[in-house]
Amino acid sequence: MVVNYTGLKVRMLEPNSSDHYNPRWEKTMPANLNPEFIAARDRFNRAKTDDERLDALQEMLATIPKHKGTEKMQADIKRRIAKLKEKAEGRRRSGKGGVTYHVDRGGAAQVALVGPPNAGKSSLLAALTNATPLITSYPMATFQPLPGMMEFEDIQIQLVDLPPITREFTEGWVYGLIRLADAVALCVDLSSAQWKEEAEEAMALLAERHIRVTAGASRQVDWRTVERRALAIGLKVDLAPARASELREWAVGRFPAAAASTVTGEGLEDVRRAIFRVAGVVRVYTKKPGQPPDLSKPYTIREGATVLDVVDQIHKGFANRLRYVRLWGSGRFDGQHAPLDHVVQDKDIVEIHLT
Repeated sequence: MVVNYTGLKVRMLEPNSSDHYNPRWEKTMPANLNPEFIAARDRFNRAKTDDERLDALQEMLATIPKHKGTEKMQADIKRRIAKLKEKAEGRRRSGKGGVTYHVDRGGAAQVALVGPPNAGKSSLLAALTNATPLITSYPMATFQPLPGMMEFEDIQIQLVDLPPITREFTEGWVYGLIRLADAVALCVDLSSAQWKEEAEEAMALLAERHIRVTAGASRQVDWRTVERRALAIGLKVDLAPARASELREWAVGRFPAAAASTVTGEGLEDVRRAIFRVAGVVRVYTKKPGQPPDLSKPYTIREGATVLDVVDQIHKGFANRLRYVRLWGSGRFDGQHAPLDHVVQDKDIVEIHLT
């Protein structure tokens, strides 16, 4: 196929002719193809798997200049994307698509335990939940996800132990589960002299898969990049007590940090509370008029939710019949009428009045 872009002839390979996208330029490359597109095209040509090719093609489509001169090139990229998606769907239906895993969500939030080999993630899961992972002295023992429910006061948070993050051995489904989690607990082995380098490497590998760990709220940044609220957990602190302060210094400006030992139990309650905070949920209790609040089982809702969001979660039909809401908590409310756009805080109590 030969296409003319801005007076320059471009020869593109037919979609079915090769796994490479390597236009043969008759002259110098047009200036309207930006560096992001060129980098994505080069990444496509270096790709070794269909998943990597699909990811690169999607970036090419997102970064290619959109004008009449590139319409046929856009169509070519779209055909390739459609072909790879069809191929992946065929593998999935036939059961030949390789191993993949899904974890059903449970509890108030889902937190992925992430880290380099032998960081102690499985021991942490066993210490904080009723799960029984395989715990060994050698790395790479975890090869599939294992969830467990961590109790924190009156709610439960789901922790998911995952295979370690390595450049050579981590499969794509691991990153997929991390993307779907509400938050990330980055676990590191404080007894390792290279714990900082190991933590940085794990973060770099996540970034390469377009997963950023941050202290801010978890969110979808764009069509491919996600940010996940993170917590650094230093394990085996009983073997290197002085490194607890080093961990906190390293984490300053990145995200919160906590250190613990699953052998002695030191710091585990601090870790439990830190996981609750990074999960990004608040608890709201309800109260019927003239009666004490029901503190037996809270409603859980995402941080940043408003009084109206709480009303909707309690019952979808309440909003249409709502007169007002009284609120206890949030520092300044003691049974007063609360604005519907007021952001609720952890352990607030609401009393809903309907028509």
